[in-house]
Amino acid sequence: MAPGGLFPLLLLPLVLLGAGLAQLTAPQSYWKFVAEHVDFPRTRPPPGQGYCDLVMERLSWMLSICKLSHTFLHASSRKLRSVCHPLAGICNRQECDSRRPISLTTCQLRSTPRPHRCLYTGVPQRRRVRLECRGGRPVRFIRVL
Repeated sequence: MAPGGLFPLLLLPLVLLGAGLAQLTAPQSYWKFVAEHVDFPRTRPPPGQGYCDLVMERLSWMLSICKLSHTFLHASSRKLRSVCHPLAGICNRQECDSRRPISLTTCQLRSTPRPHRCLYTGVPQRRRVRLECRGGRPVRFIRVL
């Protein structure tokens, strides 16, 4: 039997399981971030419907609430992932700031909140953003800079 007895053999599956779960967490958080904050290329609403009313209606079905404010980023996944890279972003621990402005729209509630029937106004901008990053990928939108 190997030095150290049976304990290392019992510990190995737990270590491997933990590593596997860590790998699953980042991609799931990344895809949640993409689903909630990335609209690239920017959605074109049908005539007579505003951009924010359309995209926030989709989001409210996922969340079952009328959010007061929400930001959509109009940049490719590649560009947003680059914010999490030390050469392209300015990082402090897990929070990274984009070096260059990113096209975005901030949608703000303009009516009394009623789930699935919320009215919004949009503010399109080109601004720098702060993202939370894990494993080289954005997992949470923090704020517009």
